Amino acid sequence: MLLIFFKKPILSKKRKKALDEFRGHAVRALEELAKAAPDALSKEVYSHMIQNVEHTPIYFYPRRSLRERIFAARGRVFGSIVKGEHVNQIRIYQKGKQVFVVKSDFINLPAEHIFEGDRLTMDGIFTLAHEYAHFPKPALRAFASRHKMSYEQAEELFADVLSAKLAVKMGYPKEHVLEHFSGRGIVYGRIPFRTFILKAVGK
Repeated sequence: MLLIFFKKPILSKKRKKALDEFRGHAVRALEELAKAAPDALSKEVYSHMIQNVEHTPIYFYPRRSLRERIFAARGRVFGSIVKGEHVNQIRIYQKGKQVFVVKSDFINLPAEHIFEGDRLTMDGIFTLAHEYAHFPKPALRAFASRHKMSYEQAEELFADVLSAKLAVKMGYPKEHVLEHFSGRGIVYGRIPFRTFILKAVGK
């Protein structure tokens, strides 16, 4: 039992350095994207993402995924793996006649997916970028309605598109970015996911 207190911390100094370097690089890339953005709405989105990278806390867990489950639907078996989540919580406390609203915003990640040794993995970098791209986006409901998708699908799509744009701007090869998203279309059903991703990476 005492061994628990002498375990190596999940976020070692070298891992923290790798994470900080990624965040610095990401902020610079997002600033460039914001500067070249074609309209005020796009600039606002990039600015919000920069705020996420700079201020949203991350909690790491000693595993390869946060959750896994297998389920059956329409006679077929599916697997679901969660490798990251951006959590927005609103808690209401009451003390006497006073009511307090506490908002919290944080990211949960599995350390063994994000890191290999003391370095960030390629999949980990994409997961980080995707989770940083989750935030309330202006005009998202109108976009979802126009493309006949749910709000949740639109939110996921924008997180994928923004993470793809960020990865390319940070210098990752377009082929690697497209490879990462190759099986992601199943999340969107009939929505032309690949068309959005190709446009995001400039193909």
